[in-house]
Order: sequence, then C-alpha cells, then structure tokens
Amino acid sequence: MLDSEVVPSSLVEIARILRVANEVEASNPRVAYLCRFYAFGEACKLDPTSSGRGVRQFKTALLQRLEQENETTLARRQKSDDAREMQTFYQHYYNTSIQTLLAKLIVLNLKRHIKLTLFLFEVLKSVNVEMADEVKLIVDYVFVESLTF
Repeated sequence: MLDSEVVPSSLVEIARILRVANEVEASNPRVAYLCRFYAFGEACKLDPTSSGRGVRQFKTALLQRLEQENETTLARRQKSDDAREMQTFYQHYYNTSIQTLLAKLIVLNLKRHIKLTLFLFEVLKSVNVEMADEVKLIVDYVFVESLTF
C-alpha cells in the first residue's frame, strides 16, 4: 500500500487522492487503481522533472504499483470501460453515503428548528399574553406545513 502520509512535500496535493484510493480499495479495487492513476498524472504535472526531494522514488514506486494492479483490477472491473466503472461507483457512493447523510441531517435540522420554534413560542406567549392564541394558530399552521413538505 502506498502510504498517503509519506508523499514528498512537493507533491502534498496528491495525498488526498491516495487517501481516497486506500479508502475505496476494499469495495472497488479498479476505482482505487483509477484514483492512483490520476494521482500519478497529477504528480507528473506538479513536478515534471522529478527534481523534488524523493519525488523520483515516489513516482517510480507508484508507477510500479500501477503496473502490477492494472491487469488484476481490469479483470475484476464490473463495467465495460473505466469511465462507466467510475461513474457507476460514484453514483452508488453518492446515493448510499451522501444522500443518506443528507436525509439524516435534514431530519436533525428539522427537529432542531421545531424545538427552537416551540421555545420561541413559549417566550412570545410570556411576553405578549393578549396575542398568545393568535400566535399559537400561526405556529400550529407553520408546524403542520413543515411536516407535509
């Protein structure tokens, strides 16, 4: 495994790409390979002459790993080409991870805002006793509307 923490200082921008590759490798080795391939391309752009300290050795090690993994990950590819493989994995990851977290976040935020609204209503009631019934109707309407979106 290429450790994303031992990236040469002149290539520090690619450490995040290698972390992603390491994280997704168990679920889709081909996508991990494609991330590493992308990291190699970025390394070549960042230091084309490999003049930075440790860059030549790092790029050589990364290239050797890519050569070793290409055939094995290609054989395990689930789609007809790398672009489709990447798109399918991205869509699956987005749907299962991001959408799920967003739904949970929306529920948590809604609960927080409902609690805040109820607290504000209590304060409003205590400040303005004459309008309490009228305000309660408005708050109840807003509360019911927020549940039906």
